[in-house]
Amino acid sequence: MKNKNYSDELESLLIKAFIPAGYRITKNIELDAVPESSKYEALVFGLDEKNIFYRKGKVTPDRPGAYLAVWQRPSSPSFNSNKPIPLKSNELDYLFVRVQEHSNITSTEESLNNPKYGIFIFPVSLLIEKGIVSSVNSKGKTGFRVFPPWSQDRGVVGTKVFSESGKRTQRWQLPYFIEIDEHGLIDPCKLNKVLSHQ
Repeated sequence: MKNKNYSDELESLLIKAFIPAGYRITKNIELDAVPESSKYEALVFGLDEKNIFYRKGKVTPDRPGAYLAVWQRPSSPSFNSNKPIPLKSNELDYLFVRVQEHSNITSTEESLNNPKYGIFIFPVSLLIEKGIVSSVNSKGKTGFRVFPPWSQDRGVVGTKVFSESGKRTQRWQLPYFIEIDEHGLIDPCKLNKVLSHQ
């Protein structure tokens, strides 16, 4: 399979921001086994012996935030192999979701020259609590939407409303969001704080 440049982008982020903060890559970056997940730049890797699933949120033109798929194919051949199933809670320790501001919606010249980037780092305990991964208490989801700090500015005329449920979701997500600056760096103190959540 041909090398994906988004794998190189993630490796660059880890080298610039995570390794200087004291983290170690303990499992090489690999492409997600589900081909359809390439739409979300899906990767898996290890950081300090923790299993990390990585996705890039996909901006949709008619809704605030960014959407991502979090599913896999069943491993058992007796099961309907075409039907996607949610990720299982015992398969990952963190879900990293990279997001970028949608430049077509941005109106100010400053924002166009300095697009906003960031990453959500969700611990599996939170994903269980919110019913996103499958566990004994939840069947899980095959996708969900993330709302970075700039989400209230997204949308097009006629669909600009940022719903109350979207705002509630944004409130629980924002403590796990870290901005990535124009040099590809992040605040190491915020990184340590977010990665200390279990």
